Amino acid sequence: MHVRELMTANPATCRPDDTLESAAHQMWEHDCGVLPVIDHQGRLGSTITDRDICMGAYTQGAGLADLRVADSMSKQLVTCHAGDTAVSAARTMAEHRVRRLPVVDDHDELCGMLSLNDLATKAVKDKAVGREIVKVLTAVCQPQTKRDLVADAAVGESASAGAQL
Repeated sequence: MHVRELMTANPATCRPDDTLESAAHQMWEHDCGVLPVIDHQGRLGSTITDRDICMGAYTQGAGLADLRVADSMSKQLVTCHAGDTAVSAARTMAEHRVRRLPVVDDHDELCGMLSLNDLATKAVKDKAVGREIVKVLTAVCQPQTKRDLVADAAVGESASAGAQL
């Protein structure tokens, strides 16, 4: 089973200069917990999750309408390709401890989103995928340690200094 068979095609997106309020509204309207962040040329640069929005507002002490996506979006981008197998995509999710992956085509352009939910509901009959789903759940459900949080903050600071978006 391939990612293209499981993914949500043409996902809603946002831009780095959008407000967190706008991103949250998009997530509500499209019943999703993540948005790919694309630049003005339409290139995928990052993602923002519902958690990123909440933590951004909390840590910056401001309202969603006053904050920008660029200030809270992920600093690292992990993707998979539409032609990848579901097992391969699940392994990527587990390795990077993420529940969702932007899907890119052969030209590295955004063509969809793959979620743990997609794997669980659409690939449930594939035993190999089922085993990988358990590994993804195990990885993403591990609590973050203080060391993880400090490392993530350091990566975020150095990535934001050189961010292209």
